[in-house]
Amino acid sequence: EEFQIVARQTGCTPKRNRPLVPEVVAWLMMYVSLHTQSMTQGLLQAWGLVRQRHPDLQAHPVSEEAFCQARKQLNLAFWKTLWRRLGCRYEQRFDAEMRWKGLRVLAADGTEVALPNVPVLARFFGRPKGRHGQSKTPQARLVALCSVFTGFCIAFKFVSLRVTEHAALQHLIRWLKTDDLILLDRGFFSLQDHLADPLAWRRVRDTALESSGGVCQTHPSFRPQRLERSLHTHVGHSTKLS
Repeated sequence: EEFQIVARQTGCTPKRNRPLVPEVVAWLMMYVSLHTQSMTQGLLQAWGLVRQRHPDLQAHPVSEEAFCQARKQLNLAFWKTLWRRLGCRYEQRFDAEMRWKGLRVLAADGTEVALPNVPVLARFFGRPKGRHGQSKTPQARLVALCSVFTGFCIAFKFVSLRVTEHAALQHLIRWLKTDDLILLDRGFFSLQDHLADPLAWRRVRDTALESSGGVCQTHPSFRPQRLERSLHTHVGHSTKLS
């Protein structure tokens, strides 16, 4: 039902009866993406899984060409709308499992993802440079905001290597809600540069408030210097123990 609603909203409802309706294509996309060997093998295994939900499908899978053509019929608005609707349903169902003492515990971090060696991908995402020169494989930067307890991805940005993790995170802050606890490594906001400097901390706070539409809040009793002293004490104590 969700797939049919999204297809109508985004103008992707098929005009004639065909096996590769938007729901089937979406499930095939999700299953094929989990296969790392080849498109052919991935589509073959995915077709068997999808037929469990749609037994009316033919026994033999469609060709790669037919699958790619059906995938092109689904515009970007379809995938964005489907992502948002399924995400809302997941959060409604598993809201309690995502919380700790009433707080929704999230974590954000970034990583690099290897991409197929295709010229158009290399031009857009870029190739990393190392001691031995430029890599032959293009890479992209993936920054995600996920639930710590369930692993569910709240939001993500898949960007060029020219975009920093800090810049990508600014686009994810808008997904934060009241009573969210977000965990970040110190690479995002330096403790020494930001927490120890009240003015710098206010700039970070104001950026978060502006990006999230006022959802992010700082407790009135928060003092950056007090947090910094506490962290230094904790780190020094841990160092002595180790």
